[in-house]
This record gives sequence, structure tokens and C-alpha cells, in this order.
Amino acid sequence: MEFSLERDKARHVELISIQETYGDFTIDYVDDEIAVISGSWESIKRCAFVNSAGRIISEADDLSSCSVDLPPGKFYVRYRDVDGNAPITEAHIGDLMGAKGRVSFKDPDFVLRVVHHRVFYITMVVYERDKKQFLIRKAPKRPFFSPVSMDPKYARFLVNTAHVKENEMLLDPFCGTGGILIEAALMGIKVIGNDISLSMAVGARTNLKHFHIESFQVYNMDISELPVSGVDGIATDMPYGRNSYASEDLETLYDRSFRKFHEMLKPHGYAAFAVSDVAMIELARPYFRIIHDVPVYQHRSLTRHFITAMRDD
Repeated sequence: MEFSLERDKARHVELISIQETYGDFTIDYVDDEIAVISGSWESIKRCAFVNSAGRIISEADDLSSCSVDLPPGKFYVRYRDVDGNAPITEAHIGDLMGAKGRVSFKDPDFVLRVVHHRVFYITMVVYERDKKQFLIRKAPKRPFFSPVSMDPKYARFLVNTAHVKENEMLLDPFCGTGGILIEAALMGIKVIGNDISLSMAVGARTNLKHFHIESFQVYNMDISELPVSGVDGIATDMPYGRNSYASEDLETLYDRSFRKFHEMLKPHGYAAFAVSDVAMIELARPYFRIIHDVPVYQHRSLTRHFITAMRDD
């Protein structure tokens, strides 16, 4: 599989989290560009940072000496030279693969993707992300908009690191405009949201319905009052003086929030959350075991930390 171009640890942590959640594949190799897995690839479709996946049919140090047994049917070739030191045209690769008379860009039976990264991986494409989907879910495209809304990719990353499967329950106790809830619901996860701001709670409901999501709950109350227990995972963007909690100091808010997270989660459940002040992570330690801390640079004066934490039982 090939990763998107973000330059942080999120890609690796997401892949590890999905492997832990489903347990239906093993990670044979991973670096900043690609990963090689053995087993089922279906859960990879959840990944925010995987652009494409292919079934490896051959590996070779030299394409000219590579023997590939392709299935019948029409196809076309795509090539990516990750290392930048193996210039070769897709047409030439097609000739080496016996594509003469079999090329079809309009109606192929399969797509052959060759990736050069130390060796040549010859793969049959099984999955390609529709990159436009993230664009249409960005905050300015939603009917209810807030400039502090999280990018859909990182919202999905939080959902995946919360280790929640389809038909399980995910809670976002500080849901804002609903971006995390949207990503979770589109993956077949049941969702509960909450925001102390009435306008945000109403806006989240509006945004969920905009994306044809009808089954959800969004509360409008202080987190301590939430009538929720036994959820399978929590994913949230922690408040940082951007809403009605601004009258309460963040240290007090975070301490009682993490305590409430622990109460609402099932035993050994995961909470995935983003914070802007790294010192606030320490407030979670009495209730959670911190598994991953992924710093994500936002701009000159802000680096956000995406935390994966397991309920400490």
C-alpha cells in the first residue's frame, strides 16, 4: 500500500491501530512511503492516510528479468518511482508485461501498478481512495461551519486510533461541528456526540444529516452530566478556549473530562484525543495508559498532539 504525503507519525500509528482493532493482517514492512502487509486488506479502506493498495504478484530487482503471470483480460499500467532513480515509461513496462493488444484505459479488467522502492513491486490494484471525498467534507463545505474544525483526515485518524469497529459505539464528548462523528458514521460506526454549546450541537446535527447520516445522538450538556456508559471508544478534539468552557480553567476541565472518559468507556477501551498543550497529557495518566503521542505541526505557533490512550483498569 502507498501512503499519502503527510510527514508525521500518524500514518504508522493509524496502520498499527487498525491492525490491532481487526487482527486480520500482519505488517511485514512499513516506512514513510509504503507498507507491505499479509492477510486481508479490507480494513485498510478505513485508513485516512492510505491512497492505494495492491496485491503483490511479483517482486524484482530488475524489471527486465521479471516473470509475471497475469490473469486474462485488458489492463493498463501505472508506475511510481518512489526512490527517483529508476526512470522507465509505463509503455515500456507494459511491453515487458505483455500488454500488446490488451491495453484498455476506458474499461480495464484490472490495473497493474508498479512501484519502485528499493525493489520493483508489481501489483494488481485492489483499492484506490477517492481523494475528492475528503475535500467535500472539509469544514467550509458543510452547511454549519466553524473555522476551528478539524481536517477530515485527522478526524478519521482519531476514529481509527480509538479502535472501534463497525456497529460499535463511538462517543465524541466535545463534538463541535461534528467532523469526527461524520467520519465515524461513514465507516458504519454508531455515534454519540455532545457539545456544551447549543449552536454547536444543533450545527453538528445539521452537518450529520447533510451527509445522509440519520442514526445518531447529539447531546447539549456539560460533560459531567452525560448519561453515557460502556461506549467502545472515544475520539475527540479537546477544548482549548474555543467555546463555552472558556470560563473554566483548562486544567480543571481536562482533569474532570479524563475522569469522565474513564467512567464512560468499556474496560480496556481507547480514548483518542487531540490537545494543543502537551502538559495537559499528564492529566490523563491517572486514568489512562498513553500508547501514542503524534505531534502534528499546524503553523508556526501551534503543534497539536494526537494521543492514543487505553483505559487503565
